Amino acid sequence: MKTKKLFIIVSLTSLSLLLSSCYSHKKVVQSSLPYSDKIKWPEGFKPSESDFFIHNEIDIKASPQVVWDIFINAAKWPELNKKAEGIKLLNSPDGKLNSSSVFIWSPAGKFTSTIKEFKPPYNVAWLGETDNKKITIYNAWMIIPTAEGCKVISDESQNGPKTKMEKIFAPNMVRKDLKNWLIRLKELSEKQSNN
Repeated sequence: MKTKKLFIIVSLTSLSLLLSSCYSHKKVVQSSLPYSDKIKWPEGFKPSESDFFIHNEIDIKASPQVVWDIFINAAKWPELNKKAEGIKLLNSPDGKLNSSSVFIWSPAGKFTSTIKEFKPPYNVAWLGETDNKKITIYNAWMIIPTAEGCKVISDESQNGPKTKMEKIFAPNMVRKDLKNWLIRLKELSEKQSNN
C-alpha cells in the first residue's frame, strides 16, 4: 500500500513538473521573438520544435565590435563562464573562433562543437553534441546595435534524451549559466569600453 501511494505521489509530481515545464517552454519561445526568427535554425532546432529552449538577452554599453572581440576569444571563455574550463580549439591557433572552428569543451558533459554561422561582428552559432549523442545543441549568439551600445542575445536549442530530463528537473540551471555568461561579458565589455 505504501509503495502504491509513493508511486502515485511521484507520478503526480512528475506530471506536474512536466506540465509546468511545457508551459515555461512555450513562454520562453514567445519571449525570444522577434530575435529567434532571425536565426537560421537547423532542422529540428527551431525553438518551438526543440526538446528544450533557453533565451537570454542583455544590454551592454559597448560597441558591437568590442563585445564581439571579447566573445570570439574562446581561449578566454573560462573568464566568462567557468563551465568552459578546459576548452580545446582544434583549428584556431590564435584561440579565437573563426568560420570553421571546431572546439571540445564540457559545459554539461563533453561536447564537440562546430561553428555553423559566423558573421562578424553580429552573429555566431555552433552545433554541439555529446559523444554519446544524448544531447545535441544549437547555440546562437546575436549582437544587435542600439543607441547605448548593443543588445546581446543568446538562444540555445537542445534535443536528445538527456535534454528531456534536464528540461523537467533543471531548466533554470542552464538558463542561469548562460545568463551569468552574458553578465560577465557585459562587465568585461563595458570595462574595456570605458578604458
